[in-house]
Formats: sequence, C-alpha cells, structure tokens
Amino acid sequence: MVPMEFITNFDHSLASQNLDFVPPTWLDHLLRNATYLGDSRLMIILIPLLGIYLQRIKGWRTALIFVIGASSACLTCESVKHLVNRSRPEVSQMRLEGIKVPTSPSFPSGHTFSASALYPGIALIMVRFSSSLPLKIALPLFGTALALLVGYTRLYLGVHFFSDVVAGLTGGLAFALAMAFLIPKPVGPTSDTKIAEPSSLLT
Repeated sequence: MVPMEFITNFDHSLASQNLDFVPPTWLDHLLRNATYLGDSRLMIILIPLLGIYLQRIKGWRTALIFVIGASSACLTCESVKHLVNRSRPEVSQMRLEGIKVPTSPSFPSGHTFSASALYPGIALIMVRFSSSLPLKIALPLFGTALALLVGYTRLYLGVHFFSDVVAGLTGGLAFALAMAFLIPKPVGPTSDTKIAEPSSLLT
C-alpha cells in the first residue's frame, strides 16, 4: 500500500512545477475551454438530453439507468469532496486567467469524475446495442479520451492535485462500467446490423 505521505509529497511536488510548462497560445485556449466538458452546469444539460435520446431509441429502462447512474456519479463525488474536505493547491500555482478561484474541496476532481462517468458511460451503453466492431472500439476510446482530456485540464489549470484527478477518473469510470453492465444486451438484430437478403428467390 502506497503511504499517504508519499502521495501528498508527490502531489505537491507536481503542483509546484505546474507553471513551468508554457504551451503555445492555441493549446492554452484549447485546454481552458476543454475543461468545461466536465463542468456541472454542462452536466445538468447533457444528462437529461442524453436520457431523452436514449429513451427514444432504446426505451425507458436504458434511459433511466443512464440518468440515475450519471446523476449518482455527480452526487457521490460531491459527497466525497465534503467528507474528505481536502484543500486545493496554492492559488499561486493556478492559471487563473479567465477562471474563478475554485472554492469547493479538492478531492476528488468533480470535473474529471463527471466526465469519466458521462462520456465513457454513454459510449459503453451505445456499443451494447451495436454489432459493429470498429464502433465497439472507437466509441469507448473516444469517451475515455474526453475524460482524460478533462482530467489533464484540471492539472494544467492547477486547480487539482494529481491524486484528485486519478480518483475522479477511477470513480467516474466505475460508474460508467456499472451503467453498461446493468443494461441487458439485446438478443435480436440491432439497428446497425445488416440483414443479408437472398440473391434470388426459389420457386
């Protein structure tokens, strides 16, 4: 088991070097905007919208599993935050241009937790109904890439420690996998399954 002292020292050492990295202007803008992919205000919009979409194409059960699962992930994260009540990195280590100083506890990263539950979650749910192997690979990879991107932006902005982001990724992905596991795999042909037609009719 890794000692907590080692994790804390590693976190603070990494945070103290955060501002040493000076990216190109375009990358700075990209990372600052990408962090909003995990913002709670976006989650409030995306979760019900995706739930409505799932209800229309896959039914109420799938939609409810997703909405309850994604919402529970966000609520669980907030509960753990206030239970642990870890302080944020020093303000002097943050890139605060255009963003407000976060006031909520640091552990785990809420943006990362939410993004890791939502994007891989919806991807894993969709591939449950797909027979396309490329889609089964591409969608989860894309969803996970978005979650990793959000996690990195939280480190880049200096508003979280490394272990906060790792915990957010782990917790969010656990919810994503749970949602996919709870949805039964369809028995019959799926919407993207091509059914071969006979080339000729026998009479």
